[in-house]
Amino acid sequence: MEKLWDVTYDFVNDNTLTVYIKRLREKIGDDLCEPIYIETVRGIGYKWIGSENSVSI
Repeated sequence: MEKLWDVTYDFVNDNTLTVYIKRLREKIGDDLCEPIYIETVRGIGYKWIGSENSVSI
């Protein structure tokens, strides 16, 4: 994650990513239990399952 965020301090951790994914889901109207855009892949991370043009913000 440090490479992705280009930082080396401790505020970027698994919880940070979880919070941002939650906020993104809220913004695009996705549901954790029945996802149509972002799927949680246990032990791996997250996967975009929507089409490229399925969300306009």
